Amino acid sequence: MKITLFIVLLLVIMMPIGWFAASGSEMLRLTPVIDEVSPLYMGVIPFIQAEKLREQTQPVGDYLAYRIGRPVKLTTVPDYESLARLLELGKIHIAWFSHASLEKLRGNSDWQVVCRPVQYDSVLYSGQIVVREDSPYQTVQDLRGRKFAYVDRFSGSGFYFPNLYFKAEGIRPLDFFSSVEFSQSHRSSLLGVLEGKYDAAAVFSSELVYEGSAGLRVIARTGPIPNDPLVVRADMAPELKAQIEKAMLTMHEDAKGIEYLKYLMILRGTSKYAAESEVQTLLEQSAPPD
Repeated sequence: MKITLFIVLLLVIMMPIGWFAASGSEMLRLTPVIDEVSPLYMGVIPFIQAEKLREQTQPVGDYLAYRIGRPVKLTTVPDYESLARLLELGKIHIAWFSHASLEKLRGNSDWQVVCRPVQYDSVLYSGQIVVREDSPYQTVQDLRGRKFAYVDRFSGSGFYFPNLYFKAEGIRPLDFFSSVEFSQSHRSSLLGVLEGKYDAAAVFSSELVYEGSAGLRVIARTGPIPNDPLVVRADMAPELKAQIEKAMLTMHEDAKGIEYLKYLMILRGTSKYAAESEVQTLLEQSAPPD
């Protein structure tokens, strides 16, 4: 009985060995599994409707992915405060701020501006204060006692620079207007003016935000305002940071980058991306004398 049991166990042990041997070396081949490259996340806020937002930002993500060899995924967040929080927590790698939101939210955070777009041959632009085309208002002084819309308190053209303009005009908004509201998006402000919800609104561009800006009229311009910066954490891996910076600053020299820029030129007048040092030099030159 013991001998029989021993023989059965021996056969059980030997069967797999014989099977592998009979199958040849093919059964022993291993297929290597290579981990996919982790994506970079680029955060933006919905300053315009979703389809137009993707239309204007996806080409930048696609170009970066091509240049650095990693997928770039767009992450839409509700507001600039959320964008800042995600960047600080390392949940996104690149954040597309407005100039005012960057200045107000960076605090002591160690962030670095990679570049800003050159749009319509400038790294600076003017915000707008708009009214309905058929309204009687010709200047901001005509808006006393009327309803006014800002975008949000971290918007440059939608809050910060209009307030500088009002200050120069001797206007205290909370006393001057009958009501002041934050619409949370440039498009909402423009639609509010067209629908009569607001008598006037501060936005960055009625032409670019709303379809042709039909029915609207600009009565004042604010700024100059630096174009929106692409921002990373300063402690990003130096090699990756250098790759992103080089890719963006040479986009207009790269064959595929030029194709993306042709599309962005139609949408936003973007011809290339400029280094932060160039932007700061222009700001110093445009600053009023002491």
